[in-house]
Amino acid sequence: MGQQHADAEDGIAALEGVRNFRDIGGLPTADGRRIRAGRYYRSGHLAKPTDADRKVLDGLGIRLIVDLRSPADIELDGAGHVPDGARRINLPMTDPARHSDFWADIKGGDPVVIRDRLGDGKAEAMIGRDYRDQVVSRRDNHAALLDALLADGLPAVVHCSAGKDRAGIAAALVQRICGVPDAEIVANYLESNDPAKRYAPNADKVAMRPEIAELFAPFLEVREEYLRGALEVMDIHWGGFDAYLAEGLGFGSEKQAQLRALMVEG
Repeated sequence: MGQQHADAEDGIAALEGVRNFRDIGGLPTADGRRIRAGRYYRSGHLAKPTDADRKVLDGLGIRLIVDLRSPADIELDGAGHVPDGARRINLPMTDPARHSDFWADIKGGDPVVIRDRLGDGKAEAMIGRDYRDQVVSRRDNHAALLDALLADGLPAVVHCSAGKDRAGIAAALVQRICGVPDAEIVANYLESNDPAKRYAPNADKVAMRPEIAELFAPFLEVREEYLRGALEVMDIHWGGFDAYLAEGLGFGSEKQAQLRALMVEG
């Protein structure tokens, strides 16, 4: 792997064996303040850190690790590193790529079957539906995530497998509560498309042959319309974002203020 280097944006060393690890600190809020640095990290899984990665992670003072992966993901990649003094909780979220026969079709490698499953915009539509569904169907786990941030304190690492979809929705939720404008939230989410952060599938999971790579591309990147769909559901399903927090997640104004006090400067 390449030599670790200072990441000016994140203010931490870039990790070699952990994909898409980054601090959301520095994002501006609508009232002119900023998210505190070193409070909330979003990431891909922590199952394969190098020794140097472990040293960086152990030096961040992490108190909480929130793993958003499914049991199948954890079995595939491993449970992940937990720094000394941190508590790990598993709150599985919907995986946009996980359907009952999805990987069977992909691993089968038949271009005709794969094109039927994913071609003509079907892959993008599948992902968009799953993003919107996650806001509703996994609201109990999103509520548990927010409560854990208050109960366990910060800093926290919230991760899924690639650090882009499930972790992206969770980060957007926290950023919104903290008052970050949607345009900034989307821009932060789209950073997962940076070549250094971009998801690469496990070689044992899918043989990415050239003839199917284009069909599979929507699962390897993030797109603005995916997250915009989730944000829209937050705004309309309960009649507004405040209602989504209070009624959908049981995260009322008092808890919101507590989280902002932990997360926002000034």
